[in-house]
Amino acid sequence: MSVSNRNAERTTPRQHVRGVGLHTGLLDDTPAGATDRDALLAHLGRSAIHASKDRNFSSAYYPDSDGARRPRLYRVDSPAFANCQYVMLTTRQYAAVLVVDIDQPGQAGGHPTSLALSVRENFTKLINHGIGPSWVGINPLTGKAQAIWLIDPVYADKAGQSPHMSLLAATSKALGEMLDHDPHFSHRFSRSPFYEGKDPTAYRWYCQHKRVHRLADLLREVRALTGQEAQQRSTRQQFSSGRELLEAAKTRRQQAEAFKALAHDVEAELATSAERYDPDIIEGVRVLWIHQGRAARDETAFRHALKVGHRLRAAGERLTDNALIDAYEHGYNIAQEVGGDGRLLEMPPMRDRQTMARRVRGYVTQAKASNGGSVASGRATNTERKALATMGRRGGQKAAQRWKTDPDGEYARGRRDMLDGANRKRAAGGRSRAYQIAAFFDDHYAQTGCYPTVNEAAQEYGVSARTVQRALAKTGIDLGSGGRPKKGDTP
Repeated sequence: MSVSNRNAERTTPRQHVRGVGLHTGLLDDTPAGATDRDALLAHLGRSAIHASKDRNFSSAYYPDSDGARRPRLYRVDSPAFANCQYVMLTTRQYAAVLVVDIDQPGQAGGHPTSLALSVRENFTKLINHGIGPSWVGINPLTGKAQAIWLIDPVYADKAGQSPHMSLLAATSKALGEMLDHDPHFSHRFSRSPFYEGKDPTAYRWYCQHKRVHRLADLLREVRALTGQEAQQRSTRQQFSSGRELLEAAKTRRQQAEAFKALAHDVEAELATSAERYDPDIIEGVRVLWIHQGRAARDETAFRHALKVGHRLRAAGERLTDNALIDAYEHGYNIAQEVGGDGRLLEMPPMRDRQTMARRVRGYVTQAKASNGGSVASGRATNTERKALATMGRRGGQKAAQRWKTDPDGEYARGRRDMLDGANRKRAAGGRSRAYQIAAFFDDHYAQTGCYPTVNEAAQEYGVSARTVQRALAKTGIDLGSGGRPKKGDTP
């Protein structure tokens, strides 16, 4: 049988010889061929891909006429693309594959038997459950690897946000944690399975099958395999009585008050502790000193990450691992730069930095109530909020009675003043948004000689087309001659 026919038949995992599959993690050790690469390109559905010839990723971009950086794309059928060792198989708006970078070193050789034992055991579990990778690439020097799963394509908006991309991120995290991945690798340059050059250090690629997975099914199987299913399933709070619900609402209020007090206490504690070291603020980091010329690097980094965590929480932003780890690394590098005192850079390993991020998140989010007990987490659901509103109906009836018996009293006047102020503020905000939209149209016309479309303005400001039309009518902008816009000017 020819190599091309043998590759074409590779639609299901091969039956392994007894005693051999376990050494390879049940991975097929036949190198990928041209038919396999063509099938992968067909699944990607792209005629040009962002790629880089080597690890100098700055050469994978070029400046355009405006000075902005643009990705350097290669046609998939060009010889230049076959000489690129790195490719970006996914973009922020589209992904048809899931790539996991396995950061567990094995042995030299570049074959499935060169993978670390724990990696081969995990691959065996995945393949036995029918969710093994479609492609596996192995570093011939270190035994590290990259795995690719074919998935149903997922899409996102211009900002890269969509429920499907969130599902892709969750699936990548679940698979990556099982295979001891590099968490900072996702959606960046990966080794190219299309490389046909002569570099002896290039990854060796092995095509396993051509099945396409649904992300939801793949995530469910991985969680069931790793025992995460019960932990990941969201559970709603259940209250056996109205009194219990009221107590939970009171506890949540105490949690918010405790967090506010904790945030102020941490800021004050940090400032007081820093004064003992005669601190200097450098690039936003308060460097703590052991003695003159020698900085307390770990303490500086941790406290900077803690302060960043509190500020993110106060701003209503997510406390992600990446944000906290970046803050820690920034603080550590600044302390090393100004107070290294001849010491080598001793950045903690990624596992320790991830543990640090979880610890900081716990310090920021898990406050203590005034009575010393732990504070309940979670937010009230719509049903609970309606129940709380019903329980407070007696108070509403009392307020309505005051409106009737004393319409000109202090209570009624105060509420009317608050309502008038809110209405004026809302009206001012509407007028301000209308003037901004009108200025956008006038500025576009002054620079280009034509008006933008209503849909373009709506997308620019995140409003509906009807809101844009009302703003144009309010400000008196006429998009066309005689008060009627031209067909090409507006939809």
